[in-house]
Amino acid sequence: MDFTRIRNNIKRIIKCFQNVKYVYNEKAPILSKEKYIALNIGAIISEQNGYYWNCIETEPDKEDVAGRLKDYYGIYDNQSAVETLEWLLNRGHSVYFEAIRPVIANSSQQFNEGVLLEEEKDRSLMGYVNNIKRTLEILVDENIVKGASEFKTISVRAWDFARLVLVARCCCDVNYIPEDVAWEYIMSSYEQVKEIYSDWNGFSQGYIVGRAMWGGNDGSLYGIISIAKDLLKDENSPWVKYLLK
Repeated sequence: MDFTRIRNNIKRIIKCFQNVKYVYNEKAPILSKEKYIALNIGAIISEQNGYYWNCIETEPDKEDVAGRLKDYYGIYDNQSAVETLEWLLNRGHSVYFEAIRPVIANSSQQFNEGVLLEEEKDRSLMGYVNNIKRTLEILVDENIVKGASEFKTISVRAWDFARLVLVARCCCDVNYIPEDVAWEYIMSSYEQVKEIYSDWNGFSQGYIVGRAMWGGNDGSLYGIISIAKDLLKDENSPWVKYLLK
C-alpha cells in the first residue's frame, strides 16, 4: 500500500473542505504577465490537485508528482514525457471530438474519420458519443452549452492544452525534462490558445466539453464545472487577475 499517496490524497480532500484556493508559492520568482497567463491555461487541473498557480513548480512532494504522472499519463522517463507532450500539443483528444462532431451536433449520422491517423482509429468513437449524450443535460443545466447544435463550432483544444501545461510542469518537477523545454511547451500552448479562444469563458467551455467527452459523468464533472465558474468570477482567481487577452 502506498501510504505517501494516501496521505497526499487526504491532504487534498482536507483542502477542498477548507476551501483552499489558488495556492501561492511565496518563494517563486516573479514572472512576466504572459508566463502567468500561460501557466494558468492549466488552472482548472491545478485547482483540482491543489498545485501552485504562480510558478512552474507544482508542489513540494515530487514523489507524489512522479506517481501521478505514471498513474494518469503513463509517464516515467524523458522519452515517455516527450511522447505525451508532443501528442497533447499536436493531436490530443480534440481529434476524436472532430471525428464525432457531425454525430453529436446532429448534422450527420457518419463519423468524420478522415481526421484520424490510422493508429487512432482503434478508439471507440461511439464511447465518446455516449459520454457526450450522457452529459448533455448537465452541460445545458450548468449553462456550458445551449444545446447539441453548439457542438458544431466548439473547440475542445482547451482540454488538451490545459493538460499539456500541467504535464510539462510536472515533468519538469521530477526532472524528466529541463525547465527551458517545459517553458517551450507551455508558451506554445499559450500562443495557440490565444488564436483559438477570445477569453477564459470560451476556453473553460472548450475544456469542460472536452472533459465530458473524455470521461462522461464520472462523478468529477460537477466539481470541474464549479472550479471553472469560480476561476471566471472569483476576484482572487488568476483568471481574473490575468485575462487571456
